[in-house]
Amino acid sequence: MEFLMVLALTCAVVVLANRSIHRSPWLWYGLACALDGLYLVGVAANFPPSVLRVLAPVVQQGMVATALFVIVMYCGVFSEQSPVRRIIGPIRAELSIMACILALAHCLNYLSSYIGVLTAHIEALTANQGASLVVALVLFALLGVLGITSAKAVKRRMRALTWKNVQRASYVFFGLIFVHEVLILYPAALKGTGSAASTLMASAVVFGLYAVLRIGRFVLDRSRSAQAVAAEELEEEVSRACVG
Repeated sequence: MEFLMVLALTCAVVVLANRSIHRSPWLWYGLACALDGLYLVGVAANFPPSVLRVLAPVVQQGMVATALFVIVMYCGVFSEQSPVRRIIGPIRAELSIMACILALAHCLNYLSSYIGVLTAHIEALTANQGASLVVALVLFALLGVLGITSAKAVKRRMRALTWKNVQRASYVFFGLIFVHEVLILYPAALKGTGSAASTLMASAVVFGLYAVLRIGRFVLDRSRSAQAVAAEELEEEVSRACVG
């Protein structure tokens, strides 16, 4: 259940620091970069295991990045008038960029572990590892596209419709995060190794609940849109009848 704890803590920090994130986003981007750098230096310099153990959920396991992506995506299932939307909505772009920065180090750490296998012993790569690597490469590409287009300077230079269509890839990206987790954790979960099974169950609940809520929001929005169109058509008919 470590992921749920990280998610809860990340939510608390975002809520408490939402004004700071909105006013001084570069401070938070710098903090994310510093955490990435600290972990990478720690691995290279053989920091004490106790230090690396603290940084592992932040960088190596990508839990904080995933938690930030969860917050950003869940924001979209709430109505425009909800407190969640009012707090998170104005900083969704900033949270996305922070998540991309933290995820970058995770991706580099993950992909680097495959370099030796791919260059010298590619036949040793299992089907499950091969599939997870392919998904990771797709995620890495989407991470770059979504991270860059989340920047306000880039958004201003893009046509609104183009930007919106690009950002729709976030749904694919979010779904592939779960697929990636399943491919990584499923073998260990079957063997009962560590906390793989509980982490996988927690992720299934978080991602599954999002899918249900997002579909519900889509249906509700479409219904309200249809009702609004019908009301406008009725008003026009009444107006014509009165004029006639």
